[in-house]
Amino acid sequence: MRSNVVRGCCLILFFWMCSASSQENVKLKPSITLGVVEFPPLVIKDPKSSRCHGEAIDASLALLTKLNYKVSVECMPPARLFERVKTGKVDLTINVRGTSALDNNVTFIENPFVDLSIVLMQNNRLSDVKSVSAIRGYDYLGIRQALIKEGFEFFDMATSSEAIHLFDVGRTSHLISYKQPYLFYIESFGSRLTDVVASERLTVPSYFAVSNYSAYRDELIDSLSLATSQNQNSTVIESYRDTKN
Repeated sequence: MRSNVVRGCCLILFFWMCSASSQENVKLKPSITLGVVEFPPLVIKDPKSSRCHGEAIDASLALLTKLNYKVSVECMPPARLFERVKTGKVDLTINVRGTSALDNNVTFIENPFVDLSIVLMQNNRLSDVKSVSAIRGYDYLGIRQALIKEGFEFFDMATSSEAIHLFDVGRTSHLISYKQPYLFYIESFGSRLTDVVASERLTVPSYFAVSNYSAYRDELIDSLSLATSQNQNSTVIESYRDTKN
């Protein structure tokens, strides 16, 4: 009788240890939040669900899942993203260096995510006007301040699509934008403007940016730095594309 009780206790202890071990394994997979902004075609926002999809998200999820992270994706305007990064509610995002609202609150992963071009578009039919549409919270690596010094008045919008649309309907004479979203907009919706001049101002790399207030800051920096340093290609996006071919 006593031996049966002992065996029963041993079995209970064994199953409890297995359960505890299983729970520990679950804990070993950290849950993090990737914050993104609309940036077509790399990040496209669904107008019905407000969720985002696109190659930048796919590439990020592929890498982070391989590194054993459970990832939730939040899609939001830049100003809200910057605030959530500051509080650690967003663990990781993708951006260029030189964004004043972000730089002091993140640590950039050295290997680039994707290269981006900044263009200044001009509607020649409004050549005597100095107004420019842009994304709120973006300083475009000093280009915003340079244009302000030249006498330009800025009309800031929440997203790249809204800024491009404002320019396309003739509400501003100029548009400062990253090239990829502008081309995507024109290819998707066409353009009302017939006399537009484009001036490419800058080509810059973007990077993974880890919130300095994330609970997983050090771990993310170490794992992403190691993983991206092993890329055969110059950017994370290029490496991801190679795996798809």
